[in-house]
Amino acid sequence: MAYTLHIFRGTEWTDGADDPITPEELLAVDGVSEFSQPPITDPRTGLTLSTDMDNMYSYGDAIFMLDDGMIDVACRNDDVDEILRPLAEALGAVMQGDEGEFY
Repeated sequence: MAYTLHIFRGTEWTDGADDPITPEELLAVDGVSEFSQPPITDPRTGLTLSTDMDNMYSYGDAIFMLDDGMIDVACRNDDVDEILRPLAEALGAVMQGDEGEFY
């Protein structure tokens, strides 16, 4: 089961974003870029698979989703909060885990 870190402007991540983060302001933060995955072609069949990643972004080593004005990051390592702290600060946002703890 994945653990998710939420970056948002509001009181509790479960209540949603009081002041939604927009794609435009996210991309204005130094180091943020749209995440893109090139199409994958099966060499046996020649079928090409591409995925829709319109709401996926990267910052440093983190890849995340912007959904309903909140950033959601599936955590795979213990230092993801330290990696993303500058991003949250630049957006005037807070970081909260699935269990309600703030970072």
